[in-house]
Amino acid sequence: MKPLLKMAIHRLQINSNKKSALMKQQKREIAKLLAEQPVPKEEKARIRAEALIRDDNTVEAYEILQLECELIHQRIKLIDSTVHCPADMASCIATVIYAADRVEVPELNDIRKQFKAKYGKDFLNVAMTNAGGILNERVVAKLSVHPPTAILVNVSSQKWILIMLKRDTNYLLTCVILFLIQIIS
Repeated sequence: MKPLLKMAIHRLQINSNKKSALMKQQKREIAKLLAEQPVPKEEKARIRAEALIRDDNTVEAYEILQLECELIHQRIKLIDSTVHCPADMASCIATVIYAADRVEVPELNDIRKQFKAKYGKDFLNVAMTNAGGILNERVVAKLSVHPPTAILVNVSSQKWILIMLKRDTNYLLTCVILFLIQIIS
């Protein structure tokens, strides 16, 4: 299981870096949509902002899962020496099992299968249903299928516009974007 954990850690890092790079490009596109003349494409920008928030949540979940995998990797001897899941590792292991189907990291599915073989179907079911609140709440929230709230989407759009303003020295574009912020607010 040790090599699988190492590969999962690296895959999570690669996926995180890839999504972060795509997010930078998406932020620029949102700013361009809001700066278009004569009519900005606010609805399209909101939809893209929602997708961007979802990607940001996924990147945060990847970072947490990376730490969870590192912890399991460090304590693998303890895990191997016990028949039942150690109490202090239950949340960590259950979170990795839960996330295996929800992220694009095939190594986590193999890790989940090994934990199922070691701890049984009952532990797997507890992890998949979050019985007793065993899972890391932040990972569950970040990997949720529920869309972000409209307020968060609007605030995020404004935040990204301001970030783009700091990078852009074009005075006319700056004036247009500031005007759009006032309309959106």
